Amino acid sequence: MGIASKIVGVALVAACTVFANDDLRFADSCYAARAERAKGDKADAHNAKLMIDAYKKAISDASVEEAATEGYVKSLYFSFRFVPFEKSKRSKKLDSLKTITEAAYTKFPKNKEIAHIYASAVSMWGADKNPLQAVKNGVANKVRDVATQTEDWQVLGRAHQLLPYVPLILTWPDKNLADQYLTQALQQDPKDLYNYFFLAELRFDQKRYADALDLIERGLSRGIRTNFFMEDKRGRWQLKELKKKINAKLDKK
Repeated sequence: MGIASKIVGVALVAACTVFANDDLRFADSCYAARAERAKGDKADAHNAKLMIDAYKKAISDASVEEAATEGYVKSLYFSFRFVPFEKSKRSKKLDSLKTITEAAYTKFPKNKEIAHIYASAVSMWGADKNPLQAVKNGVANKVRDVATQTEDWQVLGRAHQLLPYVPLILTWPDKNLADQYLTQALQQDPKDLYNYFFLAELRFDQKRYADALDLIERGLSRGIRTNFFMEDKRGRWQLKELKKKINAKLDKK
């Protein structure tokens, strides 16, 4: 290869790298602005598509592949949670989310954000399927292994709370462990409103209504974080709905 060809080759690589990094910067800016044009707690589908497509393009650049993959997984998870879609498509979307996040986790197992979303996706997938299908796919063990390795107490506690219990086959989920891990999750991150909601929901199931109401008020007193506007808005709504449910239960007594 001549000198001129080498120079052209280097220039092309540099140009592609800049373009991919521009894709990542654009995708990150879209993710930061993911609450724009939202209607209530429903995100704008066009915004979500922009950031998903941009992250997918950026993944092709090896120098930013992990960051782009993390963003791609985060944007897919956000889209699943906040972009409206027909309920009949939930199972198919969960299948896709599980498959994509599993591939991302396999490639970047030390990335905590990817691990969190993968474990969450597997847990939701397992709760959505019938118990035997969840057992066959090793859902409980996958969630346990990933969440324990990354000390993700929220996912681990939520899995113990929601995943189906199959006697003689599985030794968990365990409601006592759900209590332990969700308490640890709140201590680990008191800014996340979902940590208050998940633990308050467990307290409601335990008929510890006063404790549940205390957790709800503590969560609501934190307000909404600007960088988690959609998530915290949804979290506040769920806390308020749970409060109504508890008060209705108490009024009947």
